[in-house]
Amino acid sequence: MSIVITRRTTYPCSPTLAWSIGLMLGLTQIAQAHEPIFTPGAHVHSKGGHELTLQYGRDRSSGAGEAETKQEFSLEYEYGITANWTIKAEAPLVDRKVNGNQSSGLGDLTLGTKYRFIRKDLPGQQFSTALLLQAKLPAGGDSKNPRLGSGSTDIVVGLFHGLESRRWYYNVAARYRRNAQGSGGLRKGDKVLLDLVGGVRPVLTKYKEPDTVLFLELNWEDAQHDSLNGVNLANTGGSELFISPGVFWTVGVYAITAGVQIPLAERLNGSQPSSDYRFKLTAKYEF
Repeated sequence: MSIVITRRTTYPCSPTLAWSIGLMLGLTQIAQAHEPIFTPGAHVHSKGGHELTLQYGRDRSSGAGEAETKQEFSLEYEYGITANWTIKAEAPLVDRKVNGNQSSGLGDLTLGTKYRFIRKDLPGQQFSTALLLQAKLPAGGDSKNPRLGSGSTDIVVGLFHGLESRRWYYNVAARYRRNAQGSGGLRKGDKVLLDLVGGVRPVLTKYKEPDTVLFLELNWEDAQHDSLNGVNLANTGGSELFISPGVFWTVGVYAITAGVQIPLAERLNGSQPSSDYRFKLTAKYEF
């Protein structure tokens, strides 16, 4: 970077200043590569940028005489239409077991878009604010026992704001999920999700060297009652609060993330199982 700058005769520059500019540009590129584990961030891809993500998730809940385990393998593709506008598609394979009954197969598909409408760049850091619009399409087996999909088309809208810097990260997020009525007259309750995330890079590595960022998230969810043919179901809905440590490893265009959601508090309606944990592991490739 310094050789290119110092060769310019129109704008002369000392080698020290050239090195500093190159360093700041490199740090900014590194900072743009990380997002929280359990909530979307304000980050978008560069124009023409692609990302493939393989993800494994495992959730377990128990109580009130019930035990449920859900495993999900998904493939996600993201593409940067412009420097501020990203689209994505996600297809999951789901395995679900409830009280000895087990089913597996294709889950509901997701199509989404994210638009960053505020971006402020400073040396080695970037502030971003973005909007999310996402639709879940009823592709999963809603007639199986247990169900793999809701049988409905559901919409998620979200607002995100975050800082990505050389050392520190933060992200705040608010989402609302509007669920439609699915097959059999069942309608899952609408849900509000609020997230607060902090992150730190413990070791300041050089550009393109292996890199690690540690995240700690607070994730709050509040769901309304499910309903059947317009009648609320008593033992559904409520709120849960999770603390979620996670790690983001990056090597060049490859990344691995891992994290676990641990329940801190809950306020569930009626008698129903509560979350024991939620685990997520992903592998990412950008090109």
